[in-house]
Amino acid sequence: MLDVKKLPFDERAKCAAYMRASYNMSQLEIGTVLGGLSQPQVSRLLAQAEQKGYLVVEQRFARELFSDEWIQMVDRLLMPSGLFGELKDFCRRHGVCEPRLRAFESGPGHTEVRMAQRRTRLGRLAAGRMVELIEKSRIVGVAWGRTIKSVVEGIQASRLPITTSERIEFAAVCAELVSLAQHGYSSSILAGALSEIFNGEPGSGPQLTGFPAYVPRHYAPDMRQSIWRFVRETPGHRRVFSGTGALIHRMDMLLSSVGSTSRPVLGSFDELVAAAGIPAERITTLVAGDLGGILIPRANLSPDETRLVDDLNEMWTGLHLEHVRDIAARGDKDPATAGVVVVAVGAGRAGVILELIRGNLVNEVIMDHAGANELRTLIAADTADAGTG
Repeated sequence: MLDVKKLPFDERAKCAAYMRASYNMSQLEIGTVLGGLSQPQVSRLLAQAEQKGYLVVEQRFARELFSDEWIQMVDRLLMPSGLFGELKDFCRRHGVCEPRLRAFESGPGHTEVRMAQRRTRLGRLAAGRMVELIEKSRIVGVAWGRTIKSVVEGIQASRLPITTSERIEFAAVCAELVSLAQHGYSSSILAGALSEIFNGEPGSGPQLTGFPAYVPRHYAPDMRQSIWRFVRETPGHRRVFSGTGALIHRMDMLLSSVGSTSRPVLGSFDELVAAAGIPAERITTLVAGDLGGILIPRANLSPDETRLVDDLNEMWTGLHLEHVRDIAARGDKDPATAGVVVVAVGAGRAGVILELIRGNLVNEVIMDHAGANELRTLIAADTADAGTG
């Protein structure tokens, strides 16, 4: 790990340039990470970085001058101490691929107002990395939620230059829940907003609208079959999931947030409970959270409990678990492919993120320090259980 207090001036300038351009960090934040430097000291580092060409005038970090190993070393300065090594050990122990992990300070507080501020801050800090990931992708699946909306707004606010060689197709992957559309963070709305940013025009991609988000379990089999036939024949669903050449099979990036155990499926948990026909408390004992509406089962469920979670997921007319697994596998196979990218705010999301890692379902996690610290706690508990097992 880098000892920032012993770095020569020019090396500190390189670090400052990377943090400013890639993470959109303020001079005060950079100074804190680099050993408590004052704002004037950081200003001199950034001036040196511009003079040497490490930091170009539009604040694009000259990443091509640096190895992936160097990037990882600097990224670790921004992570809770020890997390990288513990995550590596966890992945090796469970035989899964190690995801890329980035963490930012989102601030304190758990009220609705504070959480909104934390999402906004994370969205702005993550904007540089998100632009890098999207620019190298050709087909991007977009989930829903307030966190993803904050990412979109963070990219807009950053005014980072967008450089793409060809049009990027953004596709909604989550069915439309009424409450999400009302607040402007449905999958279809966010996919359109990203298309406008990266393609310079409003999105013309497929919309997952005009059909129900869930096909209830208590409906008669022939009724469920008729509803599914209708859903699969709608233009949006056919283009994304069920038609010849469906986009889901060619996606090189999926952008999603996650829901916690206590609040899966965002504010639309009531719709899930009604369609499932079982008590809400029963569902929360089975799942660690959700990813884009897909319920992620807790570890160590019984076979009957696992089948019940599978049954609940079969109601969902959007993205399915096998789709996520395929996109993640493409990301693991090709380092140039973004794969499944998850953005999360708060300690309550760490549990579902751990299960995504355990299931080989995520390639990159962008989270805040509260979530990263809780993730480290959960990994430590898993390590202790393995030692006593």
